[in-house]
Amino acid sequence: MLTMICRHCQKENPESVKYCIHCGKPLDEPERQTPPVFDPNKEEELNDDWSKQVEEEKTEAPKPSKKNSHVPVLIVLGVLVGLLVIGGVGYFMYSNHQHQQEIARLEQEKEQEKEARKKAEEEADDLQDENEYLEDRNDRLEDRQKDENESEDHYQYGFEIDTWYKANYNMALRNAGDYNATQTGHLRKDERIFIEEIISGSNGSYWGRSSSGDWVCMQDNDYDYLREE
Repeated sequence: MLTMICRHCQKENPESVKYCIHCGKPLDEPERQTPPVFDPNKEEELNDDWSKQVEEEKTEAPKPSKKNSHVPVLIVLGVLVGLLVIGGVGYFMYSNHQHQQEIARLEQEKEQEKEARKKAEEEADDLQDENEYLEDRNDRLEDRQKDENESEDHYQYGFEIDTWYKANYNMALRNAGDYNATQTGHLRKDERIFIEEIISGSNGSYWGRSSSGDWVCMQDNDYDYLREE
């Protein structure tokens, strides 16, 4: 028997009525339903169709949910932040390395300047000592010249004779007033020697004869070898 379902109260009504016998509302656009008829021969086909439908639903690729749609954006942002951090760290390390090199360079320049200043001071001290020595020598020469002018008999070549001298260095005694003369002995530093005669030799040298007859260089263009006691 065919029936009609009321679209208002969802209850069955006979096909012949135009109004629902339950709620009284008109049965517009009737929906006909035919009671299912059980067929044992088709049960297996229905089961197969249902199994196939279930398998197709399982194999369908799941649609991306809106919940995970922001994951790629977050990954990209994370990568960008990581690159910025790495770049910042690298720049900091490079800047620090450059700063350390600059400090080392300045320290090296400071040391070089210090050494150069120390060397210049040492050279200035040596020059001052040399100038003082030359001034003292010139003063003594002037004094000798003055004394020689006053008493020619007591001086020879600006040196006083018949007087005691002391050696400024360890020196050789020779048998004549010349560098190439035969060595006869030694005169130790600060040892006394009595000079009786003075002659002029090569290289601006002056030689003194001692009371024992040995000759010793008293002065040349570079050094004073004897000093008056």
